[in-house]
Amino acid sequence: MSFIHSYKNTFFVDVLEYFKIVIIEETLPQNYKDEGATEDDVESNKVQYAVGQGSEIDSENQSLSTKSNSEKKSEYDPFLVDWNGTDDPDLPLNWTTARKTYIIFQIMLLTCITYMGSSIYTPGQEQIQNEFKVGHVTATLNLSLYVLGYGIGPVIFSPLSEIAKIGRQQIYIITLFFFMIFQIGCATVHNIGGLIVMRFITGILCSPSLATGGASIADLVSPEIMSALIGLWAIGAVAAPVLAPVLGAAMVVAKNWRWIFWLLLWMCAASLILFIFFFPETSHANILSRRASRLRKQTGDNRYYTTQEKIDASVKPKEFMVKTLYRPVKMIVQEPIIMAFDLYIALCYGAFYLFFEAFPIVFVGIYHFTLVEMGVAYMGFLVGCIFAYCGLMVFLLKVILPKFQNNTFTPEAFLMLAMCAGWCLPLSLFLFGWAASTHWIVPIIAELFFVIATFNIFQSTFAYLSLSYPKYVASVFAGNSLCRSAFACAFPLFGTAMYNNLAIDGYPVGWGSSLVGFFTIVLAIIPFVLYKYGPTLRAKSKFTD
Repeated sequence: MSFIHSYKNTFFVDVLEYFKIVIIEETLPQNYKDEGATEDDVESNKVQYAVGQGSEIDSENQSLSTKSNSEKKSEYDPFLVDWNGTDDPDLPLNWTTARKTYIIFQIMLLTCITYMGSSIYTPGQEQIQNEFKVGHVTATLNLSLYVLGYGIGPVIFSPLSEIAKIGRQQIYIITLFFFMIFQIGCATVHNIGGLIVMRFITGILCSPSLATGGASIADLVSPEIMSALIGLWAIGAVAAPVLAPVLGAAMVVAKNWRWIFWLLLWMCAASLILFIFFFPETSHANILSRRASRLRKQTGDNRYYTTQEKIDASVKPKEFMVKTLYRPVKMIVQEPIIMAFDLYIALCYGAFYLFFEAFPIVFVGIYHFTLVEMGVAYMGFLVGCIFAYCGLMVFLLKVILPKFQNNTFTPEAFLMLAMCAGWCLPLSLFLFGWAASTHWIVPIIAELFFVIATFNIFQSTFAYLSLSYPKYVASVFAGNSLCRSAFACAFPLFGTAMYNNLAIDGYPVGWGSSLVGFFTIVLAIIPFVLYKYGPTLRAKSKFTD
C-alpha cells in the first residue's frame, strides 16, 4: 500500500480506484470541525452551492461572487474542499525536491520525444519520394502538417487541462497512447495520402506537452525559480528537433524510412510506461477535485465540492468555445503588442524550420556529408542552447532579480533580453548563407548564434506577454502557437524553391537566407519600440485589467 499512497493520483492508481481494487480515503475538510458554523449557515451555503451549480453566469461575476463570499465559506462551509493548510502533503509545492526533479524530468522527456516527431522524418524524405513517386513539396507536407498540428493542439488541450475534473495527467497519457499507436500506421502505410493525414493527427496528439508542460512545472515550483526551470524545459523543446535527424538518419542507413517510426514507437512505449506508473497529477484544481470526489464516495454525500468545480459548472459551452477559439484571434487583431510579437516569433520559428531545407543543399551539396554526418551537423543548435540558457540565467540574476528587490520591475524589463540577443538572428542567417563555401564549421557556428537569438527572444517574449495579459494568458499563448506553427508549416514548403531560384554560383543559400535575414532586422526593432511605448499601449488595452 506504500506505493499506492506514494503515487496517488497517477494513471495506474486511477485505474485501480476505478475498478475498486484499492480505496483511498481522504480526511474531512478541516473547516468541517469548525464549531462556529451553525446549522442555518450550512443550509444557507447548500442553497448557494445549488444555485451556483445550476446558474450560468459569466466568469467575471462568478469570481466576484466567490470573492465576496470567501470569508464566510472559510468560516462555516463544511463541504468546500480545499488544502488542509499550507503544509498539505498533497499540494505539489510541498513535494520533495527529488520528486519534483523527477516529475520535471518526465515532462522534459515527453516534450523531447513528441517534439522529435517533427524532424525525425526528414532523413527519410528522399526514400519516401522515390517509393511513393511524389515530388519534394508533397513529401514535405509530412513535416509541415505535423508542425501545423502541434500549433492547433494547444487551442484544444490547454483549456481542457484547466478544467478541474480533467487536469493534465490524463491528457498527457491518453494523447501519448494514441500518438504511439499512430506510429504503427505511419510505419506500415502504403500511400502518401495516408501518411500525410496520420502525420497531421500525430502533430495534434503531440501538442499537450508543448501546450501545458510549462504549466505543469509552474504547478510544482515557486515563482522565484520558475523562469529558470521553464528555460531548462525549453532546452528540451529545442534539443529534440535537432537530435532527431541523427536518429532518423541512423534508421534510414541501417534499415529504411519506415524504421524511423518504429524507433519513435519504442521511445513512446518506454515513456508511456513511466508516465502510467510514476507521473502524478500536478494541477492544483484537479487534485482538489479528486479529493472532493473521494469524499463524496466515502461519505455518500454529494455536496462536497471545490471552488474550481463550481466555477466550471457555471460556464456555458458557448462561453467556453468563445474563450477557446475566438478570443485568441480577437486579441491578435486588437492588441498591437500581441500582433507584433506573434509576427516576430512566427518568423523566428519559420526560419528555424527553413534549416531543414537548407541543410541538404549546404552539407550534402557542398561538403558532401553523408546522411548521418548531416544529422550530426545539427548539433550546433544544441551547443547554442547551452550558451543561450547561460545568458538567460545571467540576465535573470543580474537584471530581473535586482529590479524585483528594489520594486522597480515592470514587464518591459524582460524586453532588454530580446534587445540584446535579437541582433544575433540576422547575423546567423547572413553567416550561414554566405559562409557555405568556407570550412564546414562556419555554418555550424551560425547555428549557435541562431539559437542564442531565438531562445532568448522566445523567453523574453513569453515572459512579457504573460505579465502584460495575466488574465488572458492562455488565449495569448494559444494565438501565438497558431501563428508560429502556421509560419513553420509554410516555410519548408517554399524553402527549397526559394533557395534554388535565388542561388548564385558558390552560394546556393546566400540570398535565400539573406532575404529572411532582412526581415529579421526590421522585426528586431519591436522590443526597442515596446520598451518605450509598451506601458502606454498596455494602459489603453481592455485586456490588461
